[in-house]
Amino acid sequence: MGGGVDVGSGKWRREGRKRGVEGTADKATEQKQRRMIKNRESAARSRERKQAHTEQLEELVAQLEHENACLLREEAERNRERLKQLMETVIPVLEKRRPPHALRRVHSIG
Repeated sequence: MGGGVDVGSGKWRREGRKRGVEGTADKATEQKQRRMIKNRESAARSRERKQAHTEQLEELVAQLEHENACLLREEAERNRERLKQLMETVIPVLEKRRPPHALRRVHSIG
């Protein structure tokens, strides 16, 4: 047909394919490296989020432990007050119910 037929010859195609295969390998390697970098960055962000969450939980634990200790002290104080009130009211009532002790006569022979 003409002089332009050489462009479509096997020689040019092979070189084109060769570059295409090398280009594809380079492209795949670049994509793999980009994925690896993105994965590392994502993992680092995930670790940071986990660390922040852990710190928040530790702060909450400290706060709740403090609150629990305060509540336990309050409960103990209320129990002491309640016991004191019971001692002041119940024990005198029980003592009032008891019959007075009568003195017994002792006969002595002598």
